Amino acid sequence: MSDQLPRVGGLAEPDKVERLVEAAPDVWWSSVGPFAGLHELNVVRVEYFRRVFGGFGGKRALDIGCGGGILAEALAAEGAVVTGVDPSEKSLGVAREHAKRSGLSIDYRLATAENLASCNFPEPFDLVFAVDVLEHVDDRDRTLAGIAQLLAPGGGLGFLTHNRTIAAFLQVIWDEEYVHHTMPEGFHDFARFITPDELTDGLQRNGMVAQEMKGIARAEDGTGRRVLTDDLTVTYLGWALRTR
Repeated sequence: MSDQLPRVGGLAEPDKVERLVEAAPDVWWSSVGPFAGLHELNVVRVEYFRRVFGGFGGKRALDIGCGGGILAEALAAEGAVVTGVDPSEKSLGVAREHAKRSGLSIDYRLATAENLASCNFPEPFDLVFAVDVLEHVDDRDRTLAGIAQLLAPGGGLGFLTHNRTIAAFLQVIWDEEYVHHTMPEGFHDFARFITPDELTDGLQRNGMVAQEMKGIARAEDGTGRRVLTDDLTVTYLGWALRTR
């Protein structure tokens, strides 16, 4: 699939995914190509979130930047009442069709992370997830404020993003986009990567408190599976509670 990947540098963030899905319609659920690694990553992040949130069954969950529905379907399969939002209409079309084939009921809506209030959700969510999305938004503080408004008191936010370090640049951008071409050139913007301290401060400003952060790395057994570490240098995930 690598020879089909378009260059997306210079495009607005939502248009990058639109261009990619247009070039490779099966990209979200293919076992090869740019998002194949997301399925491997999804295993470890779902295990982590299941543990820290005490399961998903019966909980109202919002998946921000849901894309083709990889995380949303995992949550719904375990009994969560799931809503997914994304600014890519093509991705949502893929998500709706795949959920239908999977026999899952998921409410997918077109929206950006910065304009969650426009969705007019009838009640707050127990859980909100922002995975692989915070490093793509144009206004991170507005996004975090919107998340806090949608979380029920005591509700939890699950997040995953990339640290702004040289190591992250080399692995996530240089290696994947320009050496191995497993991601489209220009897909990530290093200036948008977020340090753990910046994210902690942003959460605090918006009434949420980070509870834990863990790094993610590839296992050294050659299987490609992801494992949790204490090293936050490249990619990290974690969770926060809405406290006010």
